[in-house]
Amino acid sequence: MDKQLSVKLSSSTGLSKTKQAIFFRQNWVEIDKSDFHFNLKKIKEHIAKDTKIMAVIKSDAYGHGAVALASEAQEAGVAWIAVSSLEEGIILREAGIKGNILILENVFPYENFQVALAHSLTSTISKISEFTSLESLATKLNKRVGFHFKVDTGMGRIGSLSETAYSVLQKIAQSNKVSMTGMYTHFAVADTDPLFTQLQLNTFTKIVKFARANLGLKFIAHAANSAALFKSKRTHLDMVRPGLGLYGLTPFKFSERFLKVKPVLSWKTRIAFLKKVPSGFCVSYGRAFVTNRVSIIATIPVGYHDGYSRLLSNKADVLVRGKRCPIVGRITMSMTMVDVTRIKDVAIGDEVVLVGMQGKEHIKVDEIAKIQNTINYEITCNISARIPRIIV
Repeated sequence: MDKQLSVKLSSSTGLSKTKQAIFFRQNWVEIDKSDFHFNLKKIKEHIAKDTKIMAVIKSDAYGHGAVALASEAQEAGVAWIAVSSLEEGIILREAGIKGNILILENVFPYENFQVALAHSLTSTISKISEFTSLESLATKLNKRVGFHFKVDTGMGRIGSLSETAYSVLQKIAQSNKVSMTGMYTHFAVADTDPLFTQLQLNTFTKIVKFARANLGLKFIAHAANSAALFKSKRTHLDMVRPGLGLYGLTPFKFSERFLKVKPVLSWKTRIAFLKKVPSGFCVSYGRAFVTNRVSIIATIPVGYHDGYSRLLSNKADVLVRGKRCPIVGRITMSMTMVDVTRIKDVAIGDEVVLVGMQGKEHIKVDEIAKIQNTINYEITCNISARIPRIIV
């Protein structure tokens, strides 16, 4: 990427995708639009023709840039977009995103239901108190209001416990002011435990059947996150909720046996400083790395303030001119050192890949996550908002 290249900007701030991204610090994330659409296409091919898709764009699209990817998902014809909070939904609306948007978190305090309605955002309801508050608001506004009902079948987060869901649904069925347009649950271990996942599914589908057959309610039922979507077509129901899969992140080991997707995100920087140092030279805080030969050390403008974890110190590699080069010394707040001794003709300004491909080499998000003993989507979510997201 040339330093003065006019690019498309993806930002949670709601900035237009067509504005020029101007940044002076050479540290950026590239989002491959074609790979995002490839993943959507693969998901569509994997589900039944009449099964809808809810694209999970929460947490700034797992760090990929919510506004741009919500727009791409909408253009691809997804039925719903999911966000985690009112603020995220408002950002999308102010950026011109239309269509159905579901807030996955419960709305609290209840006065915020009015904010959700003002921005045409669909709220999640789990309790009688939430339902009566929304119903009172609908009565006051003389407006029929839609919502999704969340059932906790074993996640233990938010949602009505299965044994109390029946009484809540009976109350919902009696109302002519609010309308349950969806009912959903969330799987806790779809990636690792098919038996517990099936138990959750059985509990949920029993409640769905009760609501439809006994109460006459009409709604979209959805449960499958990416792991369930990949592994078990029984979980697909009326709609699936891919998050990880949209971004080409793997929900479990060997998931490509079920559905192969492409990573959407690359994280890049440039060498900002080079120096030749003698053997026995200390690099960075704590003298945690000492050269054992004459070495060429590169400094790149990336640090833990950017979301490049200090846990990667002396453990991770980056790519320079298509070859792996080790991080040396402790990663600092905004700078990191790399041993580039083996790179012929290395120069200031050379592109450095932290995540992604360069030549035949590939550093995957999963590789970075393994070093940090965490999950892949924590890595992308932790990339700082100060790093520009570029649509390519």
